[in-house]
Amino acid sequence: MSESKINPVENVRFIQQMLGELRTMAQNTRLDMLAYLIEIAYIEGSDQLRRHTGSDSGINQRNISA
Repeated sequence: MSESKINPVENVRFIQQMLGELRTMAQNTRLDMLAYLIEIAYIEGSDQLRRHTGSDSGINQRNISA
């Protein structure tokens, strides 16, 4: 098996995008606790992006669907 190079920033951005969609789904179906927990994971993704990129990339977007 060959080892592929994984870009951590791209992975975090993808995961964060999926979390945003899941959060919206949870909110739309009134699964408040699940939406909250997904939001926490989304925020952690924002923190990871900031650590990897040295910027606030994604930080201001975390409450768009809230």
